[in-house]
Amino acid sequence: MHIIIVGLGKLGITMTKQLVAEGHNITVVDLNNDTLSTIVDTYDVMGVWGNGTTCETLEAAGVSKAKLIIAATASDEVNILCCLVANRMGVENTIARVRNPDYATQTQFMRNELGLSMIVNPEFETANEISRIIRFPSAANLDSFSRGKIEIASIRIHSDNMFCDMPLYEIRKKCKAKVLVCAVQRDDEVFIPSGDFVIRCDDIISITGTRSELSTFMKQTGVFKQKIKKVMIIGGGRIGYYLAKLLSDTGRTIKLIEQNDSRCYSLTDTLPDVTVIHGDGTDQDILEEQGLEYQDALVALTGIDEENIIVSMYAESKGINKVITKVNRHSYSILNDIGLDTVVSPQIVAGNLVTRYVRALHNSAGNSQIQTLHKLVNGKVEAVEFVVPEDAGYLDIPFKDLQLLPNLLIGCIHRNGKIIFPGGNDVLKANDSIIVVTAGRILEDIHDIFV
Repeated sequence: MHIIIVGLGKLGITMTKQLVAEGHNITVVDLNNDTLSTIVDTYDVMGVWGNGTTCETLEAAGVSKAKLIIAATASDEVNILCCLVANRMGVENTIARVRNPDYATQTQFMRNELGLSMIVNPEFETANEISRIIRFPSAANLDSFSRGKIEIASIRIHSDNMFCDMPLYEIRKKCKAKVLVCAVQRDDEVFIPSGDFVIRCDDIISITGTRSELSTFMKQTGVFKQKIKKVMIIGGGRIGYYLAKLLSDTGRTIKLIEQNDSRCYSLTDTLPDVTVIHGDGTDQDILEEQGLEYQDALVALTGIDEENIIVSMYAESKGINKVITKVNRHSYSILNDIGLDTVVSPQIVAGNLVTRYVRALHNSAGNSQIQTLHKLVNGKVEAVEFVVPEDAGYLDIPFKDLQLLPNLLIGCIHRNGKIIFPGGNDVLKANDSIIVVTAGRILEDIHDIFV
């Protein structure tokens, strides 16, 4: 599929990398010649220098054969205009990155009246993900499916954990919770485990189940953490604003530290229930003065990755219950090794949303059953939610008689409000919602899980 990406900032580059890996024909457009040359050489894509809002530039980028345009420049208005122009030139599917909170209430209008197929706000989506983690702090990372009814949580198995050196079938016997271990990260390796797979110390396991069953599992494994009531946010940018608003609406006590004076005044006006502090949130004295040791969680959201990492490490050393670190570069695989388990990247969060849309669009029938898509374990594992079609040829056939691809696992089935962890005698029914976990494979359709 031919896709045009306008704007080679962090999101544009992330989308280029992901969509090239999925086999699409990509043309990138940017006004910075150096950046353009680097991306063209790195990813072997077509590059066009120019303004993505002009007909001439879009024609040079091959707009006549483009199935999709993604506008990800630094300007919301330019992104919207770019999509409008492309739409009038015949591109049916358009995605615009729109970050300004002032536009948050107008997304429906922009879709209906301006013809935008999708609006992506990486900062809001990241804040939303962080707020979910804070509501369930026992997990290092948390992804939701079936509109929040099913979740996949990641936890580290420490040396004092009762499940160290125990095979999964033994864990199932001892564990009272109805959960399923669907992926395991061990150093740089990733496994989709079978029943005889042995869990080792320092493994990071991904488990799926309902929120209540996950909580039961966490309590049994000794990693359960108490509810978070006090949160300190370092950095009052867009993510900080969205997160403070989301958490203050839940009744939690929020303290936000921001270095820019005028930004502090703006945050104070728009967030009346949040304590806004003017100061350098990376300064140890200020952190102690503002009572870091009495906080239940710290979220590092400055614009500099290194500052976020250092502040997070300091908070970990102080024994803060939950520490969440934002990074823009997502190549920090060493962060887990230094104890920072909960790391979020706005580009990865937004990239998951766009990837799901592109796969649905690329589906041969034009009607993909993909409902949700999350990348786990630093992008090495995918968990995809499908809805089983009514005319499928594999309905009511026991799993033991179906030929599924290797290194693939049916995490669970959601059927009429009931959660099923399928065994060999279970079957698929029409309109089931199923979560498929796989490594090293791209799933565009539910039919792709079969040999």
